[in-house]
Amino acid sequence: MRWLMFVLVAWVMLGLETGLKPALQLGPTPIAPSFVLPLAVVIAMFASSSASLWACLLLGLMVDLTWKIPRTDFGTATMIGPYALGYLLAGQLVLTLRGIMMRRNPLSVAFLSACAAAVANVVVVAIITLHTAFYTEPIEWSAPQQLLARLSSALYTGVIGLVLAPVLLFVAPFMGLQTPGTRRYVKRG
Repeated sequence: MRWLMFVLVAWVMLGLETGLKPALQLGPTPIAPSFVLPLAVVIAMFASSSASLWACLLLGLMVDLTWKIPRTDFGTATMIGPYALGYLLAGQLVLTLRGIMMRRNPLSVAFLSACAAAVANVVVVAIITLHTAFYTEPIEWSAPQQLLARLSSALYTGVIGLVLAPVLLFVAPFMGLQTPGTRRYVKRG
């Protein structure tokens, strides 16, 4: 995997997420898609296991650093860990399922994006809920509402995954991902 190209594509996807996510929210609800997760799915579909898990962990860390948790005192908080662990488990899910998927199919990217987003968001809700149960920080958090909104966002992420799939599948060989149809040139001796 070419890590420099990965960082460049991740930067673009994170920019799309921070810039377009508020504009794509469904009305006044917090339901909005993720642009970073379909990238994590494509990487986990084609990269080696260790490279894909490291990439998912880094993508989750990037999302953690940009995600603002609302507080009851009208401020915001940042917590490192929920999305990093969520993306790591989502990457493991994709690694497990990639053997039975048609890898170059945009529908596979959409389906895996929705499933991975559901896993990642369940992990985020679980971690923040446990945090609010054991620590007395003024975080505005309702686990049932968050879980419903985040699972709806997972479906929305699947739709965005379908839209982004052709672009991400086109860019995959430039990131050093061995997609079906690309050849690895090895000198045989």
